[in-house]
Amino acid sequence: MKADRAIVVGNGPAPSETLLAGLLSTGASLLCADGGANTVHELGHVPQAVVGDLDSVDADVRGAWPQTDWVCVDADDTGTDLQKVLRYAVEVGIRRAVLTGVTGGRTDHTLWNLSLLPAFADQLGLCVIDDHCLIRLVQGVVAFEAPKGLKLSLCPLAGPVEGISTRGLRWPLRNESLVGGQRDGISNEVVDEQIEIRVAGGQPLLLIIQREGVGADLGLIDGLL
Repeated sequence: MKADRAIVVGNGPAPSETLLAGLLSTGASLLCADGGANTVHELGHVPQAVVGDLDSVDADVRGAWPQTDWVCVDADDTGTDLQKVLRYAVEVGIRRAVLTGVTGGRTDHTLWNLSLLPAFADQLGLCVIDDHCLIRLVQGVVAFEAPKGLKLSLCPLAGPVEGISTRGLRWPLRNESLVGGQRDGISNEVVDEQIEIRVAGGQPLLLIIQREGVGADLGLIDGLL
């Protein structure tokens, strides 16, 4: 196991069997946020730990995993199960985590889960992935390799983002700002395999890479975390 890495499965729409198997092939630890355990069980995997108030886990799942660490955090109104499993990850020494099963379905849950990327930025390198997109926070400078033709977007999460510069994209930015509802960075395209994105300040900025079409190989995750 890569002791400082984890795959975290939430209780949202399940990733495909192929996606989860690909993520786990890296040797990272497998953690579940409460009902995410049901998804993992259905896909034939066993997690190292399940964290949350444990009210959404099927009874037969608990009985099937005697070696799993079941971490019950009392239900309250101060946080979600995904927050709880991320706090647990920090406590056990995880430094980088890929979140899946946390997008789609309920829009309110998706928005909240994405807001956890900046909330945990000082403690965890986080990346969200589903069968459609790969999402991460941009802070400072992000540089990675990507295939030409790949579609990606830059999306302000909570307000204007200033001083954005990019290299390797069809429509570059040169120390410019993006503002939700006014100026977006949607559906840009990779034209040079070496990509660089710089952000000077402002509110959190999300990089969203489309996995359809040319395809974002899971190997991109290493370059993005």
